[in-house]
Order: sequence, then C-alpha cells, then structure tokens
Amino acid sequence: MNIREDFEDYQVLEGTIKSAEDTAIPFGPLGTMSGEPEVEEVEKRAEGRVIKSKKKVSKMNITITGHATVSTKRKVFGLSTEGLKTGVYAYGTDIKSNPLCFTAIVVDMDGNRKYIAIPYMEDIKGLTINIDNDQTEIEMNEMEFSALADENRKFYYEAYEDELDEETKLAWLTNFTPDLVKAE
Repeated sequence: MNIREDFEDYQVLEGTIKSAEDTAIPFGPLGTMSGEPEVEEVEKRAEGRVIKSKKKVSKMNITITGHATVSTKRKVFGLSTEGLKTGVYAYGTDIKSNPLCFTAIVVDMDGNRKYIAIPYMEDIKGLTINIDNDQTEIEMNEMEFSALADENRKFYYEAYEDELDEETKLAWLTNFTPDLVKAE
C-alpha cells in the first residue's frame, strides 16, 4: 500500500451527526471544524524537583460551525416534544446530554478525499439564541463538544478514500461505529 505524503485539509463537506439509536442525519452546510486535545500531565517529584513526567490526552474539545439543519440543532441541544402538543419543541432543565457521532469528508485542493469521524462527543455549550435584525449575513451556528474516548480508546479517526474498502466507505457517513474500523 502506498503511504500518502501530501494532503492539506482544504474544505470539510458532507457532515453527518447521529446518536447511538438513530440513523445519521446531514449536519447542514459546514463552515469550520476544529479539535484540540485536553492534556493532563502526571509528575513524579522527589527532593523538590520533577524526576519523571507523563502526558496523556483525557479528551478533545471540538468546535463545529455551519448552517445546521433544524433536525441537527434539535438533536445536538436535546430539544424535546415530551408532554407537549404536536410540533412544539422545548429546551429546559430536563434536557439530557446526548452522545453523538460526527462524520465528514475533508478534501484537499486537488480533490482528494479523507474521511473523518469523532465517534463519541457531547454538547458542552448548550442552546444559545442570538437574533439580529440588522444583520446582512446569516450567522453560522457554533457548537462546542467534548469528545471522549470510545471503546477502542480513540477520540478521532481518519482514512483516505483511496485506502478504504467499499464497505467501509459506504458505512462511514451513515453508520460509523468503532467496530467498523477495527482490524478483523
């Protein structure tokens, strides 16, 4: 197998989001996606100095911006119809965190494609509302997530399209699971 040496992330496309029991839904047009690890350092000290240290990633902080669909916003923020008339959704103290899986395709300037997945993340910011009657451009929704390790102890997956088998490519955006990418 050839190892890819050149790929600069240029654009993120075709984002989907799903909870464990549901099928994936399109996120909506994406603007940006960023992730940053949260690192913990464990130190061993003796005689007033550090003699050994180890760093470990405890989670990732993920930010996604875009024009999220209504279904995406309701799923991410946990809006519910429970106990309400048909068509009425609400956000309140009974909102429960909903673990989600985010998948997308990233392209480089040459059109090469990379599949990405964040298998287990939860909303950490909550629903925010900002309506500006003087705006001249519709603002993108910004959503912040905490990505925790899945059962494979991974926060993030990526694979180049030309290195994936057809079965994995077909399932990646619609039904990604940690088992999908495990070696058999």
